[in-house]
Amino acid sequence: METKEIIQFVSAGFDKAKAGAAVEVYASIVNNPDMRVLPLKSHYPFGWIIYYALHQSPAHAIRERKQLLANYLSLNVAKPHKLHSMILTEAFRLYKDASDAATAVRLKSLSKQESEIPAFSIVKFVDLWNFAHIRPTDWNRKEHEGKLLPSTVEKLITHYTDELYSKRLPASEEFIGIINQALVAYPPTANLFAQRAQIHELAGEKVEAVEMLRNAILASSTKFHLWSRLANLITDKDDLRLKVSLNYKALRCPGQEDFKGKIHLQLAAALAEGGAFPQAKWELDYVKNLYGSKGWNLPRLYKETEKKMPSDIEAADPSGIYRKVEHMAEDFIYESLPEIPVRKTYHKPGTETTDRYGKRRPGQTAWRVTDAEGNNYWFNPGRYGIPEELPADTQLAVKIFGGKVVKARAVITIVR
Repeated sequence: METKEIIQFVSAGFDKAKAGAAVEVYASIVNNPDMRVLPLKSHYPFGWIIYYALHQSPAHAIRERKQLLANYLSLNVAKPHKLHSMILTEAFRLYKDASDAATAVRLKSLSKQESEIPAFSIVKFVDLWNFAHIRPTDWNRKEHEGKLLPSTVEKLITHYTDELYSKRLPASEEFIGIINQALVAYPPTANLFAQRAQIHELAGEKVEAVEMLRNAILASSTKFHLWSRLANLITDKDDLRLKVSLNYKALRCPGQEDFKGKIHLQLAAALAEGGAFPQAKWELDYVKNLYGSKGWNLPRLYKETEKKMPSDIEAADPSGIYRKVEHMAEDFIYESLPEIPVRKTYHKPGTETTDRYGKRRPGQTAWRVTDAEGNNYWFNPGRYGIPEELPADTQLAVKIFGGKVVKARAVITIVR
């Protein structure tokens, strides 16, 4: 084919790809011997064909999508550019699909064919994609159905940190600069604090990692995995009781019980280290039953903890131990924040809502409280065990983080 014909063929293929036939169009180009070396003018439309082929490919087509990304990186296209950013979002999707498939292999004993899942490194891809090609608009969050969605940069940080942490790889100065910039650019979020904690942890900076996780919990105290991760940073020799308390707090946070098996296992390990073998046996039995019911392989920590147990030990309910130490977790998080005196100035009753499954949900009562300088804060009193019917001018002491109430207690109840 002549150069002009190739250019026309690729340009025509762009329209077909956008219409839904991208995989077929891509194959017709790469399998054509006349198009092994594309004219420079065709690189840009071919880049979009690759994007549409990625977008239209199914989740299981991991190997094919890896090749698509490799072919894109070989093109000479403008950067930074919308196309370059869109390709990055498809790399995120591929990383998640490959990671999910690999996780399924680890948890279950699959056949050899099923277990041959090709790996995809988002770290290597992004390094080739180049942090310098991040556009200002990649920092912007988009609104969908009244909710702000993570920006492209936030997604990049999430996936990049995930791989660094899972493979115990040190972060580059360039990536550390990006995540530090994000901490300033966005309002306090649990995800960013937690991800920065992981980077500190990889660098051996335990004190900084603990502080970042405390901030993450202050930003969102109901995420069980944050409490669990903080517990992991408390070494046994530091404070076993605090470690147990943090893990127990993680258990009491919302979340599916199926996802909390590792927390029970961490509790078993800490209890065994402290000599509470009957209670550790209780948690080990729970983990064994849970993993067995799911067909999952028992983690290494289970076997290591089991070896420490005396023979013929009888299991005993650990709830008594948990009750004695449960206060330590919240004390550890909130102790550094000062209490501010406020008074209740407005009461807004909750309105019943319906979730996406059509199930009715009771609304949450909201209080407005005001401090001595006239600053107003809103919070749900029931979350902190404060009776919702308390009258106006009720005196309270609250702790504030990121402009929000994170702890509250009633001080004086005004009776009328």
